[in-house]
Amino acid sequence: MNDLLSRSGMPPLPFAPLLSASDIPPGALLFESDDLEHARREIGRIYRPYRFTAARHRAKPATLFNLEGDSSALSWFAYGTEITIRPEIFGSFVLVLTTLAGHADIRSGGLAHAGGPGSTVLVASNERAQFHYSEDNVQMGVRIDTQRIAELWRRVCGREPPGALSSCALLEARRRERWLASVQALRQLLHPDTPPALKAMQLPLAEEMLIMSLFGEQLAEAMPAGGGIAPACVKRAAAFIDECAGQPLTVSAIATAARCSARTLQRAFHQWRGIGVMRYLKEVRLQRARAALQAPDDPASVTEIAARWGFGHLGQFAADYRQAFGERPSDTRARR
Repeated sequence: MNDLLSRSGMPPLPFAPLLSASDIPPGALLFESDDLEHARREIGRIYRPYRFTAARHRAKPATLFNLEGDSSALSWFAYGTEITIRPEIFGSFVLVLTTLAGHADIRSGGLAHAGGPGSTVLVASNERAQFHYSEDNVQMGVRIDTQRIAELWRRVCGREPPGALSSCALLEARRRERWLASVQALRQLLHPDTPPALKAMQLPLAEEMLIMSLFGEQLAEAMPAGGGIAPACVKRAAAFIDECAGQPLTVSAIATAARCSARTLQRAFHQWRGIGVMRYLKEVRLQRARAALQAPDDPASVTEIAARWGFGHLGQFAADYRQAFGERPSDTRARR
């Protein structure tokens, strides 16, 4: 196998067992090319389209290895030249980058972080980012779907996550160690030699542990005082909304299904999910609309999909959609 890390001249690292060349299955190689435009197209398919400026001198070919999970993906990539990358806003995922070799300067939102081997940065889903990589740089990238993060947040805390999560550097050694250990478990499960039955059984847990290693402290802080489990009326209301999101719904109808008064339901929703009942309904509908826009076998137009999920005003739907996912509905449709 053409070995990405060996070609990079990567020095020994404290966490070499995780980042060694043997971690990369031969079948994970997506491309190796001296054409940076070809690299841009291929990497854009895995992450997001981007613009770049690069030095003329090339040390090695651009290379990408990738392993896909259910709601995550693990990649290793190098450009083989000094390069600046300006990607589109991620929207539907967060990205955690660990520098394996060389140097990286990462800027996203209010974050500006430069570092060498071992530095790890979380790039938020809703912030514009810029990455500058040295000629000998090698990166490991872990993509995690924001929908999966939100689902875990709701289950653990009984409420919606507090808006989009901000970009940050993982500066504490223990936090980086926990993160790299969770990536190691994910890599083992995503290896092509892993038995399918074992992968199906353990991958959801591995992806959950990946999220917990990133956001565990924030999840603990977000739990209601005294801990506990969300009231039954909140669970019944959420289940009713999830089942009937495509139908005309009112707070009264949802409260009736939840077997409580509208006032009690609103108060419980704010306490346990951090938002109102109708806001939760809107977020569920936006997620369903996004899934339809991404579906290759759904011929409906953007207008038809918006109407299907209760959005009567197309302009407002587009504005809400862009705020939620960082892109226009038509952008999502164009990439399906």
